[in-house]
Amino acid sequence: MKKETIFYILSFFAVVLAVTGAISYTGTNENLEKFHQVEIEEGDSLWSIAEQFHENANITKQDFVIWVQDKNKMNSSVVKPGDLVFVPVEKEQIYQFEQIASE
Repeated sequence: MKKETIFYILSFFAVVLAVTGAISYTGTNENLEKFHQVEIEEGDSLWSIAEQFHENANITKQDFVIWVQDKNKMNSSVVKPGDLVFVPVEKEQIYQFEQIASE
């Protein structure tokens, strides 16, 4: 077999491997639809939101902020009024809490 043929075969497999890796990487995003989404209001910060919701999430405030930054693809903890962020509290938990509070 010629060196050129071997080069083309190896190149083909390298491209297939790269495409497969890219597809599998993009397909691993967690579905955030089940989590509660919070609209940032004037004066809010990730830490104030963590203070409000961290007990429902059963995690520390620090882990709460890290989760929010990671899942919402945020580079910093700075938020602006009107921003929407997912928090590590399932919608179902919020609904149950509101139901209990109204009784």
